[in-house]
This record gives sequence, C-alpha cells and structure tokens, in this order.
Amino acid sequence: MLPPMQPDTGGRFSLELRAHDDALARYALTFATAGAEWSADAVVTLADGGVDFAAWIGDGRPPAWLVQYARAALRSTWRSHMEQGWPRRLTRWRDAPARGDGDGYN
Repeated sequence: MLPPMQPDTGGRFSLELRAHDDALARYALTFATAGAEWSADAVVTLADGGVDFAAWIGDGRPPAWLVQYARAALRSTWRSHMEQGWPRRLTRWRDAPARGDGDGYN
C-alpha cells in the first residue's frame, strides 16, 4: 500500500481493504502528519462493529484525534457495508483540533 501524501497541516489516514468474510473486515491503515507516518492493521468485527488496531509501526503512536477519525470512518463503513459493500479504499484528511480541546495533545 502506498502511504498517503504527507499533509502540510492536520493529518491524513488511508484505509485499504485486505480481506473480509462473515466475521470481520481487515484493512491496512496508514496515518500521516507533517512530521511522521504510522501504519497498522485495522479489524472491524461484523457482529458488533468493534474496531481494533494492531501494533503501530512508526515512531511512537499516532495522535489520538487522528485515530478517533479513523475509528469513526471504519464504524461508518460497518453500518453501510450491507447495502454498499466494503469500500476497497478510503482516504481522508482532517484538520488537527485546537490544542487543549480534549484533542489528544495533552
């Protein structure tokens, strides 16, 4: 999977569908900010829409606010997968929240 383009501000996440069956969907997930990149597998459980991430590859952990956006996108795909199927790819850019707004910077 190609890493997402390096954003100047905020962060970008990219999901690429690796596999799915009657129990789960597995995505390759890549995060990028102006200063770093991370990747991990993301698994969505079909029974309840739970989202789990494997160990992060990269320096430390990605910003919590960016992880929350990716989790929300995966939950949204879970809610719509019965009608629309699992998207093969999904890429989103999000602006970083202001510091001190419960944003994961603290």
